Amino acid sequence: MATLHPDQGPSRQAVKSASALTPRERQVLNGIKEGNSNRMVARLLGISERTVKVHLHSIFIKLGAASRTEAVIEAIRNGCISLH
Repeated sequence: MATLHPDQGPSRQAVKSASALTPRERQVLNGIKEGNSNRMVARLLGISERTVKVHLHSIFIKLGAASRTEAVIEAIRNGCISLH
């Protein structure tokens, strides 16, 4: 089993500020927050499912998140998106 060095991984590179996410990344996160699948988020935003995945990857890096749920929690904590 490979272990990560403390300097590796998304948490080390995380920006974690409200201004770090693009408006589209915020839209994707809001769709995820509502419980939508990648496919549904893509349909709602008029983009491809692949593009949603690319946005999620960027979000994970910027917020230091390892999952969709963690990304939503971090985005709410950091003021990137709201609960409402």
